[in-house]
Amino acid sequence: MMIDKVSIIVPVYNIENYIRVCVESILAQTYELFELILVDDGSPDNCGRICDEYAEKDVRIKVIHKENGGLTSARNAGLSVAKGDWIMHVDGDDWIEPDMIESLIEAAKATEADLVFGDFMKYGPYAGNYKLPTWSIDKKDSMSRYIAYTWTTIWGSIAKRSLYTEHYLKSPDGVSYCEDFHLIVRLCHFAKKIVNVHRPFYHYRYRPTSIMSNMSRKTEVDEQWVYQDTIRFFKEQGVYEDYRKVMSWRVLKGAQELLLDPSEHQRFMELFNDGKEFIFSCPFVNKKIKILAWLITHNLRPAVVLFDRMRSIIGR
Repeated sequence: MMIDKVSIIVPVYNIENYIRVCVESILAQTYELFELILVDDGSPDNCGRICDEYAEKDVRIKVIHKENGGLTSARNAGLSVAKGDWIMHVDGDDWIEPDMIESLIEAAKATEADLVFGDFMKYGPYAGNYKLPTWSIDKKDSMSRYIAYTWTTIWGSIAKRSLYTEHYLKSPDGVSYCEDFHLIVRLCHFAKKIVNVHRPFYHYRYRPTSIMSNMSRKTEVDEQWVYQDTIRFFKEQGVYEDYRKVMSWRVLKGAQELLLDPSEHQRFMELFNDGKEFIFSCPFVNKKIKILAWLITHNLRPAVVLFDRMRSIIGR
C-alpha cells in the first residue's frame, strides 16, 4: 500500500530561542514519511545557521534562505517547493505532539477526508485547550460555525496538496494579519470532506513581540482587506448568501475602531454596507460597538459623532 508523504512548511524569522523545540517535535513524529521545509525569511539572528545544521543531519529537511518578505512570503516559498501529498503548516515558535501527523493522516484515510483539523493548546494569556467547531455533513452550517469561531488558523491541520494546486491557493502576499483566515476558508470551501480529531496536537506559544500581540493600523487594514476579499471570493463562488451573516460579523469586528473616529465613519460605511440586521447578534464586539454600528447604519450618525466627542473629552 502506498504511503502518503506530508510536506511540513515552517517559516523561520528571529526565533533562535524557539526553533529547535519546533524542529525536534517534528523530527520526533511517529509518522516518518515527511519532508520538513524550513524557510529562513532573512532572519537576522542564528536561525539560518540552526536550520542548516538540522539539514546536514536529516535528509528529510530542506532549507530555503530568502530575503525577508514576511510570513506569507515564507509560507508561499515553502509551498512552491513542496512535493508531498499533504500540506501541513507549523509556525517556527510552536511545537506539535509526536503523533500529530499519524493521527491526522489516519483520520483522513478512514473518512476519505481531504482536510483534517486537530485542536490546539494555547500558552500565555487565555491559556488552555481550544476545541475547534466539529465539521458535519452540512457544509453550510459547518462553515458558518467555523467562520464565527475566533481561531481560524492555517496551522493545526493537514490538507491535500491538490486543494492548493487545483485551485491555485496560497497565502495572500503582503498581508501580516488575518492571513490565515484568507487561506483556510478557501481550503474549507474547496474541500469535499472535512473532519476533526479532537485532541490538542498543536502547541501555540504566545510571544509579546509577535504580530498577534502588537496590533497596529497596518494589521487593522489587513484584517479589513481580508474580509472584503473573502466576501468577493464567496460572491464569485455563488455562496455569499450562505455566509452573509457570519461575514457581516467578521467585517464589523475588523472595522469597529472606525466607529470611534468621526473622520472614519464614511470608511466604516463603505466596509459595512451589508448585514446591518445582524449587528446585535455579532459575537465579536461589545454592546457599545453594536449600538454605535446600529446608529450609524440607521442614518443616526450625529448621535455617534456626539458620543465620539464626549469620549475624547473624558478620555475613554
